[in-house]
Amino acid sequence: MSIKHALLALLHQEPGYGYELKKRFQESLGPIWPLQEAQVYNNLRILERAGLVTLEARVPQEKRPDRKEYRLTEAGRAELEDWLATPVSSHRRLKDDFYLKVTVLADVLDQPERLQELLWQQRDVYLQQLRELEQALAEAEADGDAVVAALLDGAILHTEADLTWLDRCEERLLAGQPAAQPSGPVAGDGGAP
Repeated sequence: MSIKHALLALLHQEPGYGYELKKRFQESLGPIWPLQEAQVYNNLRILERAGLVTLEARVPQEKRPDRKEYRLTEAGRAELEDWLATPVSSHRRLKDDFYLKVTVLADVLDQPERLQELLWQQRDVYLQQLRELEQALAEAEADGDAVVAALLDGAILHTEADLTWLDRCEERLLAGQPAAQPSGPVAGDGGAP
């Protein structure tokens, strides 16, 4: 997601200033997309230079920088409409650090034991992500936030697909290898969950 496009959408609703835009952004996307205040101000400067937003008012504040209120320009509206109308090409990046590690351990170094350990460790990472996403989904559903719940559903499905992919990696790359046990305590063995 492009922060600049989210800011254009917020300014489409009504003019606003940096801190207020950050607050509105966090109310809509906070659980999914944390945002730093500096990101808001940097993107507003970029949008202003591009002619997509304009400074509508400068409000002096005591012992603080002036508050700058921005509004969307016609070019900004057109940019927002183009962005909203364009489908997103979702490419899985094969130039990923984890993919590189799998390749090195499976193909370059031929170290199946270390590869199996890496796959177990990655599985733990994905399982932790899945638990966090499911908790966030339960909170969104309890709050009646259908938009965040729908987005979390997508993230959960992607994480479940990643777990399935790890199973397939084991089947393809470690066929015939003795099953390795994950390092660290396993739930139900008396260790920590």
